[in-house]
Amino acid sequence: MTGSARSSDWGYGELSARVYELDKPVGRSLNGDVEFYTRRLAGITGEILEPAVGTGRMLVPLLQQGLRVTGFDTSEHMLRICRANLAAAGLEARVFTADMTEYAKPGAYEAILVPTGSIILLPDRAATVRALRRMHESLRPGGRLFVDVPPPRLLTGPGGLRHWQDGESELLTLQTMHIDLDEVAQRVVRWLRYELWRDGRLVDTQLQNSGMLCFGVQEFRHLLREAGFTDAAVYGDYDETAALAANASTWNFEAVKA
Repeated sequence: MTGSARSSDWGYGELSARVYELDKPVGRSLNGDVEFYTRRLAGITGEILEPAVGTGRMLVPLLQQGLRVTGFDTSEHMLRICRANLAAAGLEARVFTADMTEYAKPGAYEAILVPTGSIILLPDRAATVRALRRMHESLRPGGRLFVDVPPPRLLTGPGGLRHWQDGESELLTLQTMHIDLDEVAQRVVRWLRYELWRDGRLVDTQLQNSGMLCFGVQEFRHLLREAGFTDAAVYGDYDETAALAANASTWNFEAVKA
């Protein structure tokens, strides 16, 4: 889920990784994304890369389909959970620490996927182009890149309190404390407060500074072309059979390396 970090950002720590696992467990399909990627990647026999692999929510079901998938993330807390999920499923895959703006393995992969909007967590547009160029470099000719991008949601109001029970004695909570909008950079910044309660007592707290970039469809297509990709198709809400609808909650880009 995390692809790049900068020194002013506080990324996915232990509590935020636990909340992600509780909220989006392995194999849970978000609006049909697991089924979409299973269809789009069917028949691929070469290596597949998932940057920002997170806890393995997408990785595990793809491996169970017999695909050869490798993943990386900047958060060791996420990767620790990912490795435990792989072991629990009786699967093996290489997952490692890396930054999508820096990692490249020239011509190694037949497909690369960045689901769940992870690309918008990069700090700015320059970092986005660097990441897309690294992915272009890492694909073999004819290889495909899949990227999920949510439409811009420029909301600045405070969020509510969410909670998850973890076992009999532990409760994790998440509160969006502050949201700021940089209209020039087209970036929304949220302060997220995670708390761990045990038997009614607060035992741990984490504050996460989470930034999200906002893109339009044509703008992201331009960034893909700038990175060297061609033939960028766009679907809506994981439906490759229908035209992109104005009310789609997720844009699904599929681009090809010539």
